[in-house]
Parts: sequence; structure tokens; C-alpha cells
Amino acid sequence: MNTIRLSSLVLVICLFCTVASPQYRGPVGNGHERKRWADPPEQSSAIYPSDTPDPRDLKKDADELAQLSQAIPSEIEGLNHGLVPSDLNEKLRRIEKLSKKLRDAVGRSRR
Repeated sequence: MNTIRLSSLVLVICLFCTVASPQYRGPVGNGHERKRWADPPEQSSAIYPSDTPDPRDLKKDADELAQLSQAIPSEIEGLNHGLVPSDLNEKLRRIEKLSKKLRDAVGRSRR
């Protein structure tokens, strides 16, 4: 009786392994099923119209940047005398944002 149970158990395990074996592809899989994110990005030499910066926007941003940066020295001088302008941090952040935007636009136009 024991041998019948043991042999039936071995038979069930063998059947289970033969059914499950074709579905297992290993931890890596084959080369045909490689993920798309593993491929290097495609390089494009064409400049799309949306990538080129608008000269009017660049001029407007440059003018605003110049105006803001001209006001900073007098506000810093006031800071030395104990006067803290309330909008100094906002102006400095705006200068930083505009300079980054212009720098990125110049970098895109050089490509």
C-alpha cells in the first residue's frame, strides 16, 4: 500500500514538473524578449520646430532678467543698513528661473 502511495506521489510530481517546465524561462529570459527600456535611446539630429526657442520670448525674458538684476545691488545695500526688502527672495528666485530658462533655450538652439 505504501509503495502505491509513493509511486502515485512521484507520478503527480513528475506530471506537475513536466507541465510547469515549458513555462519557466529562467531569471533572465531569452534575448528576444528583452525590455525596451534596456535599449539605448534613439538619437535624432533633426531639430523640431517645438524645440527651437521663440526669439520674442527670449527677448522678453532677457529684458526682465536685466531689469531684475539691476535692482538687486540697491536692495543689497539696503540690507546692509538693516532694511530687508520683502520681495528680495522672490526677485532672486525669478532671476534664477529666468537664467535657467535662457540657458536651456541657448543649449537647445546650439544643437
